[in-house]
Amino acid sequence: MNAPTRDLALLAFGFALLVLQTTALAPLFVPPFTPNLLLPLVVFLGVVQDLPIARGALMAFVLGYLMDLFGGSSMSVQTFLFVALFLLARGAGLRLFLRNPGFQFMLTFVLALLVGAATLALRAIFGQPAAFASGSAFGAARGLLVPAVTTAAVAPLVFPLTQRLWTGLGRGRDEAAAA
Repeated sequence: MNAPTRDLALLAFGFALLVLQTTALAPLFVPPFTPNLLLPLVVFLGVVQDLPIARGALMAFVLGYLMDLFGGSSMSVQTFLFVALFLLARGAGLRLFLRNPGFQFMLTFVLALLVGAATLALRAIFGQPAAFASGSAFGAARGLLVPAVTTAAVAPLVFPLTQRLWTGLGRGRDEAAAA
């Protein structure tokens, strides 16, 4: 299968994860415990070997834009942060990350924590001036840690599905080239 088709399939998978997150999983999770299912997908795109940076950044942009559309964000914070997350994961170059669920959990946790802090900072800088959403610095820290843990907890579930999709669609392309 050619690269644009594989990219579209991954974007469709991301869209399906976003629909799952906002519809089926929404009643199961209380707002601070809601995982971000797209974040592990963007991290996967950052650490996969044979994805060019421009295509990966464009895919991260589209996934972030979809996240902003579904979340009703007018500032496009997720669009910016998903591209930055992709570039950060690409720069880290941790290929072992794909092989071990422990690495998947830890790297996703750290990156989710960074994305949460960056989101909070960007909203504080560009949004309306307001106090911490939960009333205290401790509440804000809890508001960063809890989603990072839940997102990291679902990462070992999202990564194998994305890996299977990536290798399955890539294998079809390699077999067609060999024939």
